[in-house]
Amino acid sequence: MNEAPATGVLEWIRPEFQERQEELIHLAHAAKIAGVTRACVSNWHRRHQSFQELIVARGRDGGHQRLVYLPEAEFRRWIAQRPSRAEAVPGGAKPTGIDGKKLAVEKAKNHREALEKRLARAEAEARELRKRIKRAKELEAARAEAFSAELEAARRLFDEDLAQAE
Repeated sequence: MNEAPATGVLEWIRPEFQERQEELIHLAHAAKIAGVTRACVSNWHRRHQSFQELIVARGRDGGHQRLVYLPEAEFRRWIAQRPSRAEAVPGGAKPTGIDGKKLAVEKAKNHREALEKRLARAEAEARELRKRIKRAKELEAARAEAFSAELEAARRLFDEDLAQAE
């Protein structure tokens, strides 16, 4: 665990870890391990009775700050056996929303649709750029032709002036 707060400011819910602080992780680190947000880990704590026993300590400063730590090994075991979203939460309420697999499929579908739209926009922009490049080349060719014609006319005038001067 990164530097644990001094034990004097902590209320140890599970005192057996008071001398084993190196085994503890903060909820933010737990979120990284699980690949979820910090808020998700907090929701698990609120919703799942089996998760609540993992909480180790919280700050005592008048109730304004909570420093929550977990035993890393227990958290990893809990993640491996995590209850499904369809399981009842405390109070008998069920979590709202679609279950995890459907959510993952929906997210993938939405992500694919967003990528397809971005690809379509990129292809349209590429077509527009190709048209602009073609037009620029045509203009450059027309300018080069006009310049060549003006240069040829200037040479003829110069040759005529030179012939008259002789």
